[in-house]
Amino acid sequence: MIIGENRVRTRSIVVSAATAALTTGIVGLLAARGVPGAALRTEPLRVSGSGASFEDADTAGFSMLAVSWNEPGHALDGEIRVRTKSVATGAWSPWTVLGTERGEGVRGVSEPLWAGPSDGVEVKVAGHGGALPAGLRLDLVDPGADPAGAGPGAGDDTVPAAFGAAPAVPAARSAAARPDIVSRSAWGAREQPGDDPVYGKEVKAVFVHHTAQTNAYDCTDSAALLRGLQELHVRTNGWKDLGYNFVVDKCGTVFEGRRGGADRPVTGAHTLGFNTDTMGIAVIGEYSSQEPSGAAMNAVARLAGWKLGRYGYDPQGSVTLTSGLDNGTFRTGQGARFERISGHRDAFSTECPGTLLYRRLPDIRSRAADPLGGSLTGPLTDPLGGSLDGLVGSLAGQRG
Repeated sequence: MIIGENRVRTRSIVVSAATAALTTGIVGLLAARGVPGAALRTEPLRVSGSGASFEDADTAGFSMLAVSWNEPGHALDGEIRVRTKSVATGAWSPWTVLGTERGEGVRGVSEPLWAGPSDGVEVKVAGHGGALPAGLRLDLVDPGADPAGAGPGAGDDTVPAAFGAAPAVPAARSAAARPDIVSRSAWGAREQPGDDPVYGKEVKAVFVHHTAQTNAYDCTDSAALLRGLQELHVRTNGWKDLGYNFVVDKCGTVFEGRRGGADRPVTGAHTLGFNTDTMGIAVIGEYSSQEPSGAAMNAVARLAGWKLGRYGYDPQGSVTLTSGLDNGTFRTGQGARFERISGHRDAFSTECPGTLLYRRLPDIRSRAADPLGGSLTGPLTDPLGGSLDGLVGSLAGQRG
C-alpha cells in the first residue's frame, strides 16, 4: 500500500481523523526530502471571510506553483486565480484559473501551473459560500538548473541494486519498436535511497493524462518542468516520486517518469484505484481548450504500443480491471471494462486528459497498433498545420 497515492483525493472520499494525524506526520517527514537542484517554498494565504489572497511583486525566483491546503478530503469549493510576473520582461501574465479536482495526496492541492522564470505572484481565492479549507498556502517551486554534463540519452533500464528484486524484462511479443526515452538522470530526477519502487506483474492498460498547465512552454524547458512536477508530487502531494510512469512534451520527446526501470511494470500514482498493472502517460499541457500536437500524440502512440506489445496485448483491444479502492467512481473490488488505451476520466471523476486529447484516443489506438511502432500513412497534424511525424524523429535523435 502506498500512502497518499492510492487512498485519498479531494472529492467524495472521507478521510478519518486517524488518517489525518498520520498524514500530518508524513508531511513533516517529507519536508526534508526534495529534488536535488529543485527547491519548494511555501507562503500562507491571507483568509478574509469567504476569500483568501497573497501578493508579492518582488519575491525570490520560481517557475512553477500550486495552491494547497491541509485536508485532502476537503474539496475547495471556489475559484483559484493566479498571475505571475516575468523575470525577463517584468510584465504580469493574464489571470489563470487553477482546477482543484486533482488533490490526491496528504494535502489537498490545485492543478500546478508552469509560469516560467518569475519573481512576482498574486493569488486570489473566491469561495462559493462554504468555508474554505484550513491551511491554505501557495507552493512555489524553483526547478533549478539542468544537470551539468548529463546530456539527454536513452532511458536507463538498469534497476539499481538498492531497489531490490524487480520483474524480468519480458521478451518482446510484438514488432512495436522501443521509442527513444530521456532518462531520469538526464532530466535531473531526485533519487531517494530507500524509496524502493513497487512493481506489478505486467502492463494491461495505459491511462493517458494531461498535466493541466499552460501550453506556452518551450520544449527546452521540459526537463525543468519535470523537476518541478516531481518536487510538488513529493513535497506537496506526499508521494514517494513523480506519479506518472512517462511524460511526453508537445515536441514528442518521451521522458522516463517514476523510478524502477523503463522496461518494467512499475506501479505509479496516476489513476486512483487502477495503478497496479497499468501505465500512466502524461502529456505536458492543457487539452480542454487546446488541441494536442501531432508530435505528442505520435509519441504517446509509440510508447503505448511498445509497452502493451511487450505483454502481447492489442492496443485496440479492451480489458477488465478491478478497482483497488473506492475512488468515488468505482467501488473497491468492482470490475470495470476499459480500452487498453484509455483516458484518466474513464476511471475517475476528472476532466483529464482534456476533451480535445480524449477525443483523439481512437487515433492514438490505431497508431499504437501499427506493427512499425505507430507510423501510419495518414499523419496526425499539428493544430497550426503540417505533419509533425518527421519532427518527432529528429527530436528523438537530438535528445534521446
